[in-house]
Amino acid sequence: MYQDLTDRFVALLHLSHVPVGLSFVEQVPESVQRTTKRVPSACTFWRLGEQDVFYALAEDHQECPIGMMTMGFTMPESAQQRAQALVETMANVQYFSPSEVSALPVVQKPHQAIVYGRLDRFPVEPDVVLCRLDTQQAMLIAEAQGQVNWLQSGQSAFGRPTCGVIPRTLKTGEASMSFGCVGARTYLDLTPSEVILTMPGKEFAGLVEKVQTIVAANQALAPFHQQQKATFPV
Repeated sequence: MYQDLTDRFVALLHLSHVPVGLSFVEQVPESVQRTTKRVPSACTFWRLGEQDVFYALAEDHQECPIGMMTMGFTMPESAQQRAQALVETMANVQYFSPSEVSALPVVQKPHQAIVYGRLDRFPVEPDVVLCRLDTQQAMLIAEAQGQVNWLQSGQSAFGRPTCGVIPRTLKTGEASMSFGCVGARTYLDLTPSEVILTMPGKEFAGLVEKVQTIVAANQALAPFHQQQKATFPV
């Protein structure tokens, strides 16, 4: 369904990681199996999604109370207690203010499960496409989307929690980028130069076309800058 588009996107940007689709569903497609993995965080499912397609229920996210919250699942009492303890720890080390909790974006779309998986094998239209990018690739995406156009307001970028960019994209219908919180960097093994970007699934096909244009534009401009640099050795 998305194989050709994904292949083009990966080739254009020289991605090391295939984009991942997320779909928030009331009913899971018959061809998709439930995850058998027990994971320490919600964002771990993004890394597993680079390998396969599967779905996860609320209880599969229970080890990550912040992730359960942002993904829009109702938390049992035990998860609420762990979330409160985590927030208190963050506050004690001056990492996170308790007042921020009420401002965290939360998935509002009704759902019983989340389908995760490689975009090139994704069986349904994703609500969100999630990409792991280095800073150069992120710049090309921003240029393609017009988010570094000085006539516009620019691209929104966030830090923590990284999973918050998913509900923000769903709410705004726009791409969102996270610099990668300490949790996501730990569970995903992000390199220092990598960021996470999410976009509405319905925008992906159009983005691929724009990326092709902007990559060609950058390639056309590169010789000028290389010659300019050679002219003025420092």
